[in-house]
Amino acid sequence: MSRDTQRNAGLGTKLRAAATIAEKAAETYRNAALSRTMHTLKSQDFQVAGITGSTVSDIVYDSGMVSGAGRQIYDQVMDGRDEDLCPMCRHTEISELDHVLPKKAFPALCVAPDNLVGTCDYCNSKKSNITTEVAGRVLLHPNFENVSTERWLKAEVSAGSPGVLRYFVAAPPHWDAVFADRVRHQFGFLNLATRYSSKANQTLGGMRQHFTKQLEKSHEAGLRIYLEDLASSHRADDLNGWAGVAYSAWAADDDFCQGSFNAESGPRAQVNDHGMENFKITWMQGGLRRQSVVRYSAKAAGDYTSYKRAEAGVSDVRIVRVR
Repeated sequence: MSRDTQRNAGLGTKLRAAATIAEKAAETYRNAALSRTMHTLKSQDFQVAGITGSTVSDIVYDSGMVSGAGRQIYDQVMDGRDEDLCPMCRHTEISELDHVLPKKAFPALCVAPDNLVGTCDYCNSKKSNITTEVAGRVLLHPNFENVSTERWLKAEVSAGSPGVLRYFVAAPPHWDAVFADRVRHQFGFLNLATRYSSKANQTLGGMRQHFTKQLEKSHEAGLRIYLEDLASSHRADDLNGWAGVAYSAWAADDDFCQGSFNAESGPRAQVNDHGMENFKITWMQGGLRRQSVVRYSAKAAGDYTSYKRAEAGVSDVRIVRVR
């Protein structure tokens, strides 16, 4: 915590006096998360009087929690998760803590445990400091909103392709309209259709020979049963995981089960991955050069790079194609 000096006008005292404000803010935030009314929270109601949001964030979170005495709390939040995959996308491994509501816009929540979620670098960068008062565009809160118990993610084989999948949201009919809109918005906002399709196409590339042997040995019916078994196994672990959905979609497609996955409808680089390419994105942060290797479309990779450049404390962002 900051000490009082003549130059900082008693900043340390002001921050210590804000403890009650932070506790009340955390309670308000939790109630809103539980009632799915986070879109009603206003930035002006989560300020610390007489101190800018940037100052509170820099001292309390960056200096106090990330690199100070509160580091153990940071580590507890990171280590306390049940899984390694990012809860926002279920695609990439968790690598950092994200503030559900931005720490500089909502400084009273900058170290509230309920406002801290372990995410992957892509989702954190993509989300950035975006907030909204539109209920249907509020991203799901992983700690309070569990959508893993019902099937809502589906995919289908693109017509005329050798198994290329199109992922989409199929909201259960009993979901309320706003919640369904939020799931669809998050799915599109995080480019999950493209990211999941890329994963599925990579998997298909590695399994194509095995599927061919299975088809030769047990014919169409046998391959379909085999795919359904794989789907069931993956879905037992993650009901809406891209892998289980992929195997279900392939099993449901007659052409695929008859061997269309071996068809060539054009140059392989154009057929597989819908224009996906490998990119290496590097940046300077905390005195270290960091990197992320992704497989996205050129647009998605460009968006990712733009969000990273806008991130506080990040400089010298570079992106190159990886051949």
